[in-house]
Amino acid sequence: MTDRGRSLRCATELDTIALGERIGTALLPGDLLALSGPLGAGKTVLVRGIAQGLGADPRVVRSPTFVLHHVYPTVLPLHHIDLYRLGANVDVAFLDLDGLLEDGAVTVEWGELADLRRFDPVRISIDAEADGARCCVLETGAPQRVMAAWGADRG
Repeated sequence: MTDRGRSLRCATELDTIALGERIGTALLPGDLLALSGPLGAGKTVLVRGIAQGLGADPRVVRSPTFVLHHVYPTVLPLHHIDLYRLGANVDVAFLDLDGLLEDGAVTVEWGELADLRRFDPVRISIDAEADGARCCVLETGAPQRVMAAWGADRG
């Protein structure tokens, strides 16, 4: 645990996918995950696992940097959004997040670039370590079911 939340070290890409898969199984309609971290940190890899946890083929998950929004038709529709190209302080009203959250979950890469507070996002930051591992931090305030999927309830 850090001052910001609960951290988890993912030594390999497969570990990051496995973490995402656990998170995916815990998602409900209305959940918004705001993902942050530098380029190449593993945000899309985590979403690949989330999609897999919801029943999607992880091979179809690609970064939506240039298309802005992908939808993966899973047991719970998963919307994958990337704000990188839109820059800081972007107004996300045109994305109709309210509508997307009615029957699905939303992951937002570069979530720190927009004010998403009204959606009560689950905030996850990812950073690459020198040895190639990823340090993933689930910030405080996440629902108990997401914390349990994270492994926060394990001793």
